Amino acid sequence: MGIKVLKVTALLAGLNRMPSSVSTVTKGQLDEVVVEKVCNYMLQQNRPYSATDVWNNLRREYPKAQIIKCLDVGVERGFLCEKLISKQKIYFADQSKIEKCNEEELQVMNVSIVEKKNRLNELSNEIKVAKNELKEYGSAMRIEEMIALQTTMKTQVKEMEKRISGMVTHAKDKFVNEKRKSELVAKQEYYTRQYKERKRIADRIVDVICENVNISKKKLMEDIGFELD
Repeated sequence: MGIKVLKVTALLAGLNRMPSSVSTVTKGQLDEVVVEKVCNYMLQQNRPYSATDVWNNLRREYPKAQIIKCLDVGVERGFLCEKLISKQKIYFADQSKIEKCNEEELQVMNVSIVEKKNRLNELSNEIKVAKNELKEYGSAMRIEEMIALQTTMKTQVKEMEKRISGMVTHAKDKFVNEKRKSELVAKQEYYTRQYKERKRIADRIVDVICENVNISKKKLMEDIGFELD
């Protein structure tokens, strides 16, 4: 048994061509646009609804009385059927006018659905990867921030150089005792290590900047005043 599918376009083609003997809606003739919209909705859904259901499903865009009139017009014109169930009138599409889908069409539709699902999964994965990359870029340090950090570190390195120079001079003073000299030498070694580490970090920052801007390392170091030993 084949699956039923709607041929809505063909069924609706005659909506406006067929006259209606239904009584007029208040203050004018029955709005054929609303008739078409209501019948189109019923044919597309292909489910039984009461007039209240249709009115609510269409978000109460039109008066309920007008919806009832449109449903009655659909019945009169042969697009819809009606049935009284528990004192409530139910409307549904005329199944005799709904064509059946053959197996070939059904197979084509199934293949198309699978292809679209696969494509949707691919796009979803691409979006996920792009979001992760965007998140990484958002948390990464900007070039301007790197330059500012490099400038700060350069100032700190110069201050350390002055301290080291002062310590060396002071350590050479003949009046400095051995204990004091040992303390100064230890400090000198500490600041020397700090100096080398900060120089290394500054050099890495320069490399990162060079990777992101069209400028040679030598030119960039000259522009920002970075000194090499």
